[in-house]
Amino acid sequence: MPVRPVPSHGTTRLPLCGIAAASAALFIAVPAQAQSSVTLYGTLDSGVLSMSNYSAGTGYLPTTAHQGSSVKAKDGGLGASHWGIRGTEDLGGGLRANFHLQGNLNATNGSTGGANSSSGTSFFNQLSVVGLSGSFGEIKLGRQFSPAAYAMQYTDARGLRYFGSALTALVGMNTASKAWIGNNSNVAFGTIYNDNAIVYTTPNWNGLKMDFAYAFGEGGGKANSQQSVTALYQNGDLKLSALYYNGYGNNQANAAAIYGAALGNADAGAAAARAAGFSTTANTNRLYSLGAQYSRGPYTISGQYYAARNPSHVVMPGGSDSLDMWNFGLGWRPVPYLNLSTAYYHVKDNKNAGHKATQFVLGAEYLLSKRTWAYLQGAYVTNDGANMALSPMYASPVAAGKNVHALMVGVRHSF
Repeated sequence: MPVRPVPSHGTTRLPLCGIAAASAALFIAVPAQAQSSVTLYGTLDSGVLSMSNYSAGTGYLPTTAHQGSSVKAKDGGLGASHWGIRGTEDLGGGLRANFHLQGNLNATNGSTGGANSSSGTSFFNQLSVVGLSGSFGEIKLGRQFSPAAYAMQYTDARGLRYFGSALTALVGMNTASKAWIGNNSNVAFGTIYNDNAIVYTTPNWNGLKMDFAYAFGEGGGKANSQQSVTALYQNGDLKLSALYYNGYGNNQANAAAIYGAALGNADAGAAAARAAGFSTTANTNRLYSLGAQYSRGPYTISGQYYAARNPSHVVMPGGSDSLDMWNFGLGWRPVPYLNLSTAYYHVKDNKNAGHKATQFVLGAEYLLSKRTWAYLQGAYVTNDGANMALSPMYASPVAAGKNVHALMVGVRHSF
């Protein structure tokens, strides 16, 4: 579930009522001189991570097998290193054509790209988008950040960072399903990326913006399809967010792989997954969220609630089909070049009694310039239950049922 950190929501976006007008404008607008621009950009984020109780199992599958504390070089303390190309062309009449390509870049070893939704790898694994924008809003097509990611980031005082945020808590809920290995972005609850997606964003209506997304499944019809609606609202210092996410077939491929590994045969694994009820049309993924954030001067306070559900109730043995998460965060910027934040996240398993996880995090970021940050952050996590393996560090699975402490120091530079 590779993610871009702290995604910006400042892009121009498209309303359904304006799509017809936009299409007509393509044919009747004859600009005297079209203007276009292309920008190459990126971010390198690397540091040193000290963490306890790393998982000794396979990916994010919960296991009590663990390694001791270890100090490692780590890409992405605030967010993964990445690079991209974006461009826009003025088509006249207020209409613009846009494209955006972005992929991971691992600063620790120089590798590029990352996992996609089908357990393969893609060079531009984060964004591969083309679209149109104008007074009607924006419409985008291709692999892109799910609008749910923007809603999560919008009202989290930690801003969807790779270390200790709503993102790592969401990964913990996906881990608790016991149906997500972590080698693809087609997760069990919600998602950060969508392949084959069309996303429509309304213009700003008195502080309110909405996103409507539909991701086509490879099998046609509702098989492997995803749908979401999000709303972001701002009035002065107050921000509100709401999201609804629904998906079909999210756990099918992972369940077949997990059963196949246990049985030693891929065909037997696929048959076992079908017998358990997993299919490309099973409604196994639903996520709801409400959030609020208020800032006054140097202070910020935030709170969010998430409900992760599996409406089909098709689950792996020991996994969960119903989890709740809530969080509370504080931010303080005593001077313009120093940002301090702290947050508490609580995940509760509604299916397996007594299973829960908590995450407490502190972070400090010092701006050496507008493009360069130095940071220090620490976290303490408790995991109670055989399917609870919440990790404070994204892309660093920990053992189930074990408490975890983590500390990371690093530098982040954007160009």
